[in-house]
This record gives sequence, C-alpha cells and structure tokens, in this order.
Amino acid sequence: MLHEFYAVLHRSLLWSLLLVSLLGSTLSQATGSAFFQLNHSGRQGVLHYSDPLLSQAGQPVNYQLRYTYWLPGRSNGKVIVYNHGLQSHRGWFYGSAEYLAILGYTVYAFDRVGAGQSSAGVSVRPGSDNGRSLIRQQGHVDRWQVWTDSLDQMVRLVRKRHPSLELNLWANSFAAHILTGYINSYPPQGVRRLVFTTPGLFSRLPLPFTIPELIAAAPGQYFASTIPEQQGDKGATLFTSDPFYQWAISTDGYSQRRFSREFYLAVGGLTQFNLLRTSFTTDPLAHFPRFYLYVPADPMMDNQRLRSYLTLAPANTVAKAYSGGDDHRHLLAFTADMQQSILDIDDFLHDRPVQGQDVLQVPARQPLMVLPEHWL
Repeated sequence: MLHEFYAVLHRSLLWSLLLVSLLGSTLSQATGSAFFQLNHSGRQGVLHYSDPLLSQAGQPVNYQLRYTYWLPGRSNGKVIVYNHGLQSHRGWFYGSAEYLAILGYTVYAFDRVGAGQSSAGVSVRPGSDNGRSLIRQQGHVDRWQVWTDSLDQMVRLVRKRHPSLELNLWANSFAAHILTGYINSYPPQGVRRLVFTTPGLFSRLPLPFTIPELIAAAPGQYFASTIPEQQGDKGATLFTSDPFYQWAISTDGYSQRRFSREFYLAVGGLTQFNLLRTSFTTDPLAHFPRFYLYVPADPMMDNQRLRSYLTLAPANTVAKAYSGGDDHRHLLAFTADMQQSILDIDDFLHDRPVQGQDVLQVPARQPLMVLPEHWL
C-alpha cells in the first residue's frame, strides 16, 4: 500500500514537471530552474555568516547560504540536512524532500558557497594591494574548508531550531567529500547517522585539463566541468534517462558547468585530507553509522574502488547496490530506484535492517588508498 501511494505521488511530481516543460523556455528562464517548481511545501530561508579566515586577515567577507526546509505534519523525531552534488543545487532534491516530509522528517537542503542561489565563492587576488582585491565568482572557492564551514553553519542553525530532533546528515555525489571532511575535522554536533547517495569519492571521468595547465592557470580562471555534455544537455544523460528530468537538467540555469582553478585545487586538497585521515585508526568517520547507496554500473563513479574503501571500516557501514534504472544512471532520485532508495534510507535512519544490503568483508590485505588520478 505504501509503495502504491508513493507511485501515485511520483507520477504527480512528474506531471508537474511535464507541465513546466509545456510552458516552454520562458518559464525556465524566469525561474532559473524547473526543479524549483517541484517545491510544494518547503519554506525558504537565508543564513548569513562571515568567512572566518578572510575576516581574521582583515578582509571581511560575508556569505549568504540559501536553503529550503520542510516541516512535516507529524514529526518522526528526526531531521535531515542535505548536501547537493557538484553540478546541482538544492532544487534537485525538492522531489525527494517532499517524500521525506510525508514520512515525518524535518528536512533542510542548502546551496553551498559558489553554487545555486548562494553567494559566490571568494578569494584574495594574489599580489593585490594589502589583499584588498577579491575574486568573487560562482564555481569558485579559495580553500576546501569553506565547504565544511558552511555545512557546520547549517548544522548549528538546525541544532538551534530543533534541539529535540535526532540530527542526520545526507551527502549526494560530490558532497561525499565535504561530509567526510566535515566529520573528520569538526567536533561532534550531536549528529546521529550519515547517508551517502551515489558517493562521488572516486570518479571514472577524465579531467578536462592537465595538471600543469591547472597549476599554471591565472587566478580565478575557469575550466570545464568533469561531467561532459552531449549535444548541449549539460550532462543530463549521465544523471538520468527520464525525459522529464533530462529536460529539467538541460535547461537548468543554476547548473554549474565550469569551475575555477582554485576550486579544482581545493577538491584535490580535500580528497587527500580525507584519504589520509581515513587511514588512521582513530578516524572519527568510522564511529558513525553510515549508509552508502551506489550504482555498480554508474557511468561517472568507480564503485569497485568505493567498495574497497568501505572495507576499511565495515563495522558501522551499510552499503547497497541499485540498478540506476535500465540504463544504470547516476542520480538515484531521478531513476526508478527513487522510491526504494528513500524507503531504505528510512529503514536505516530508524535502525531497521536494510533489505538486500551488501556483505562487506575486511580483505586479508587492506587496499592502499592514495590520491586518485582524477579527484571528482
């Protein structure tokens, strides 16, 4: 019965998106993203905070984090803070958030600094007079700690607003780097469980530049996304085979399709930090119950390497493979696996067994985890 209810709701969401597509590109340009039309009950908010490092250096930098939150009619006592992927923004999660609110979850989804509707990333232009000249642009950041700090700001906001709710953090794709780095470098904030959907810890996509080109680039110089396009689709066919979601991605005005030199260097630094930190026996991440949902034939991710990584600390780890639809696409929320994956996450967050989960065994020889040839 519950599956049938979700099927009806899923069809209604798709018809909503179809209606948006029929209205044509005018509406898309006016709203910036068709995904925003899938928000039926979420409320909007803005979190203001200052960059701690740049402000201490005498260069006050203030950020605005745009977020959406959903309050359920009857709470199940749990709150989720969602972190979006590389190209996406919080709007891509709206359909899933509506499901979760029906299940009783309080949900927060935010745009990281330099993405979606949040503030542009900031760095000091090298050689500027007393560091007064700043680079401000989307797809940009001066260090990876800006991402973990923005997540911490959201966690503190949610903790303050909902002190009695059990706090759970959810990272999609690229955000797996950020959530892992956050857990490994910040003091406990009462977080209970972690969810990683199609985690982007190990990519199989080639870099759109050489390392010498990246190092030699000018400050703030843009490079293309690692997610390739096919006939101007903004990478949509790698995410989903659903025609409605493909259209929404290909016309999304907030899809981030280029990133700065500093952004890519920050990704490399964060990846190295996480892999080195994970090699420690005192790794904080290992003490959290964690659920990794992945697609074995994912066209973007190296999930054989992911499984080797998960065997480093299998005790608190749950992993499950999904088909990713008939074509094994990357984003579970935009495939036929959407309903089952959310129900499995609901089981995990309620400490119930996840049906069909993998059996993770510690290998006789632990894999060597080093910085991959490509980081995203």
